[in-house]
Amino acid sequence: MSSLSAISEELAEIEGQISDIFRALSNGFQKLDKVKDTNRRSRQLEDLTEKMRECKRLIKEFDREMKDSQYKFDSETTKQLNEKKQSMIKELNSYVAMKKQ
Repeated sequence: MSSLSAISEELAEIEGQISDIFRALSNGFQKLDKVKDTNRRSRQLEDLTEKMRECKRLIKEFDREMKDSQYKFDSETTKQLNEKKQSMIKELNSYVAMKKQ
């Protein structure tokens, strides 16, 4: 697939925001393992939970934008965008699973 920015500036921007959140979640969970203080750990978990909520909202926004622009895309591009969305959902779900541990 060509870059998202070539397809849609809006989709590329949303994907960038989601990628930033995924990096922050990854770093946050790595740091969380080292925190011993329960109050600080609880605050960090709340922060990570908020980031996950924001990511979920952005994935929904990505999906809406994709559907709104779908008429512009050929079937292969639409398929690839759907795969990208599913990949983002899978990654978010992996962080949700980490939080439950």
